[in-house]
Amino acid sequence: MKATGIIRRIDDLGRIVIPKEIRKNLRIKNGENLEIFVGENDQIILRKFSQLDKLLDVSQSLIDAISHTTKYQVLITNNDICISASAKKKQYIDKPLSETILNILNDRKNIIKNEPIEITNNESENHLAISPIVAHGDVLGSIIIIADEDISVSDLNNINIISAFLSKYIEE
Repeated sequence: MKATGIIRRIDDLGRIVIPKEIRKNLRIKNGENLEIFVGENDQIILRKFSQLDKLLDVSQSLIDAISHTTKYQVLITNNDICISASAKKKQYIDKPLSETILNILNDRKNIIKNEPIEITNNESENHLAISPIVAHGDVLGSIIIIADEDISVSDLNNINIISAFLSKYIEE
């Protein structure tokens, strides 16, 4: 754990302000949910909450099935990082998503890109399709397939089905 040297007072309602610099560095947006943990030695730990975290087991099984069937590599992301990946793309796990990917998620569009696109900072892929995962009206993350050759509209339709499945799974 890194010390920041920042000290904050708790107000009468038990609130504490997280400094803007920390929120910016950790990509914590206004209205976003944080999970609270109590650690050893009376530590209070805050972590960004992602509903997709509860899908880690299901998502890895889904990724393995898609990769085995299609020979594509698959990533599942939340709104900040890649949370699950095919065997050949494990280097993406826990890395922050690029601004390009974040903008695609914010636009809520399903896209195919058969040109280089940055997935994380300084890591690009040439052929990919992205389908946002939307539940309860909010974008929670995405499914990304990566190929060695051009990706077709039918491939995009397939990941849209998987995205819709994950959305319904989260909403239940």
